Amino acid sequence: MERTVENGCVENLPFARGAVFCSLDEYLAHLRQQGAIDLPWWREISPGVYERVARGTHAQRETATRAELMERFGFQR
Repeated sequence: MERTVENGCVENLPFARGAVFCSLDEYLAHLRQQGAIDLPWWREISPGVYERVARGTHAQRETATRAELMERFGFQR
């Protein structure tokens, strides 16, 4: 489960590998970098709407708004 740190940053996020992120954009960039090693990541498909990218053959399509991702991952701003 994610946990918000005093300064508004979030730690213990999925696939974060111990890193702490202070914005959703930082976290999404980190996930995208790891996509090269077949980990799931989120890409923006239209302004404020994201699609989860997973390379598995049985991966379900999942979309979320920016606000939904911020809430899901515990970001305040």
